[in-house]
Order: sequence, then structure tokens, then C-alpha cells
Amino acid sequence: MATQGPTTDSSPPQSPPPTNPTEPYPPFLDVKPPADAPISSANGTLISPSEKEKELAAEGKSSTTPEPEEHIHLEFPARLPTPPFIHVHGVPNFRDLGGYRCSPPPSSSSSSSSSSNDDAGKIYTLRRGILFRCAHPTHLTPQGLETVTSQLKISRMYDLRSGPEIARLATTVANSPAAENLYPLADPNTGTIESSAAPGLERVFVPVYQSEDYGPVALARKLQWYTDEHRHDEASGFAYSTGFVNAYRDIATHGADAYRVIFRRLLDVAARGGDGADGATAAAVDGPGLIFHCTAGKDRTGVFGALIHRLVGVDDDTICWEYALTEPGLGRWRDQFIKRISAGGLGGGGGKPSALGTEKKKDAGEPAEKIYQGDRKTPLSRAEAARICGSRAGNMRAWLTQVLDGEFGGVEKYLKEKCGLSGEEVKRLREFLTVEVNGEDEVIAKSAIEGWTPEGGVVD
Repeated sequence: MATQGPTTDSSPPQSPPPTNPTEPYPPFLDVKPPADAPISSANGTLISPSEKEKELAAEGKSSTTPEPEEHIHLEFPARLPTPPFIHVHGVPNFRDLGGYRCSPPPSSSSSSSSSSNDDAGKIYTLRRGILFRCAHPTHLTPQGLETVTSQLKISRMYDLRSGPEIARLATTVANSPAAENLYPLADPNTGTIESSAAPGLERVFVPVYQSEDYGPVALARKLQWYTDEHRHDEASGFAYSTGFVNAYRDIATHGADAYRVIFRRLLDVAARGGDGADGATAAAVDGPGLIFHCTAGKDRTGVFGALIHRLVGVDDDTICWEYALTEPGLGRWRDQFIKRISAGGLGGGGGKPSALGTEKKKDAGEPAEKIYQGDRKTPLSRAEAARICGSRAGNMRAWLTQVLDGEFGGVEKYLKEKCGLSGEEVKRLREFLTVEVNGEDEVIAKSAIEGWTPEGGVVD
């Protein structure tokens, strides 16, 4: 059974949608609606009966996670650099976050001047074999599980997805023909990999968003964020999407509680010398490695990965390159994502909504409703769907400089003020995650991948 990160009993009050598009949108405040609340009212906006009927009909058959129709999810894309990529059978976009050059640990940089001189010429990297990132592991096979637990010594898997995402995927798993064996270890009731089917691997549910709203209004905001075009900014000298920057600001804001759980696990592993065993749970947890993932292993996963890299002093060019690897890392699964999203939008909402409206014609005595204007939808273009699936380096670069540094005050301040870590805990994290290596051959270098660039993505 999956464990879950800490939750709160109280919820923040509702507020009207902000007019400033850079502010977090109310659906992502995770306010629990009343039991009798109409569908899509988590953001305080009612919808028309016809929209409600469409969403209810779509709820049982539509998944927020577009699933491939073929067995292509088992293929390891050709020409991927290994490391950082690792072939885990059934799991796309799997790679070790470690191995990149970083700054010396605090104990070295705070030492005496003579010791600092002795440190000159030494090479440090983010520790390998501890932090692994990937797309959702629902297709994990017994062979892949053997790689994860026996070879990589991974014992915990932190699931950053929301409840609705997982529930909708559970429907896909339950309806999958047994003969095809597309989900050999997934529980058809939950759509997740539980320890009963994967001994030695404990799933920890730490959602960035507890309950995402997939109604028309929230969908409009999501699509505005993720389909926003990449434009060259003369001041910064690179191209990025303001929509992605806004989305990552929101993820970092609402994901702090989830990220804190993973940071504290790393502190526990560090306190035990990296072995991961903790007595009472040693039977289920006996390896130091951990997986963190969302759906594609791109956005919620990418923000956390960037925080780790910034913490230990990986340079921004490398952080952005590593983030951008998700596009080639998804392989042919990316094309399936694009096709499904282009055809059906996100969630059960169909294509891209048209402009929002505030009134509708009503029968005598019918109360006025604030609704999505009409039922018109226009399909997403392939280019827009590709941007939703994209991980361009410029987006991460802009988030690092504008938001993490410019708004949050840097990674250490974020960990202290947003994640609740003490200064001493931040120092211990850096100390544990930083290791000295013997030479350049132990450092992961940025390498070229045919048909892909970090700034331009995969060439279709």
C-alpha cells in the first residue's frame, strides 16, 4: 500500500480568478469542494448542463495520460546517451540525476585557506545512484523491477501526480485486455505500482496538486500556459515561453510540501550513511535510491530536478540541458502524446476552448450562471500539442533566473521558506549529495543527440 505525504485538514478560502495571468490560478489551490458541488466548480465557476454532461461522459473513458496504442512503450529510444539514461523495461525517460559537475561541498568551501588551496583541481559531481527521474511507471515489467530494485538499489518511488490523473489511468489499466499484458505489475483498481506486486519498492504518494480541476475554465488556463509560443527575448538573449515560466512558478509554489517529503527522505538516507535501511521498514526499504516522477517526467519532475541541481551548484547550462533531455527521452511515446493531445486536448475537455464568457440566455426564473461561453471548441494544432509535450532549455533557464532567483530568492531560501528546511539541513543535503570523483571521465558530459537540440527540441 502506498504511503502518503503529510496533508492538512484546513483548506485556503476560495477567491475569484485573478486578472494577472502570472498569478497562481485558483484551481491549483487544491480547495476541496463541497460534496454536493456541481462539476468543475472547484474554481468557483459553474458550467452549462451540456458541458457538465460532456465531462461526466468523458470522465469514465478519458485519461489525462495519453496511452500508446502499441507496445512502443517498451522500446528504449535509439541514440540516447547512457549515462544519464538507463533502460528500465516499461518505463520511458528513465535517467540518473547524478553525475554532473557541481560545486565543492560546504565542508570544503568553508574550510581554511590552506585547505581551500589543497582543494584546487578537485572535481565534484552530484552523487550518482541516489536520485532517478522518469515518466509514470505504470508499464513497469518484472524485468524492469529487477533493474530498479536489484541493480539500481532503488527502494522508494515518489509519485507527484494528482489523484484524478491516477484515477483516470486506473480506468485504462482496468480496461486493458489481459492478453496484451501492457500493465503487468499495475493494480487495476488503483492504476499504480504497489509493493504487493513489486516487492522491495514502496510507492509514496506526494501530489504536487491534490485535485486538479479539468473543467473548461481550468483547461483554458492550462492550455494558455502550455501552448504559449516560444519567443526570443532580446534582454535575456534566448527564447522561452512565458506560459511555461508561469506554470513552473505554480508548480514550485504548490509543490513545496511534496518536495519537502523527498528532501527529508534524502536527509534520512544521509544520516544512515547512505544505506537507506531504517529498522522498522527495512524489509520494504533497503536501498538508498529513490525515483521521483509525474506523468511524462517533465514538468513537476523537472522543477524538482532543477532544485537539486541548483542546490549542489550544477551550472545553469547543464541544468537546462538535462531538463531538455525529456523530449528525446520519451522516444516514440512523445509522438503518441502529441497525437492524442492534438485530437482530444487535456483531460476530458476536448480541444482548445474559445474565449470565456460570463452570461448565458436563461429561462424565466433560472438563476444567472457564470459559464464557459457556448460549447464551441477548436482542435489543438500539432505545433500546440508538441509545445505541451516540450521541454525546451530556454523555459527552464527563464524559470531559474526570473522565478527561482528573482522571486524566491534562490534555492536555499526556497528550501528554507517554502519547504521548511533549516539552514543546517540544507547544508547536510549539499554535503551528502556532493562527491569527489577521480577524473573528467566520471563526469557526465553534454552530448549531441541526432534530431534534437536543447533549445529547439526534437525535430518532427
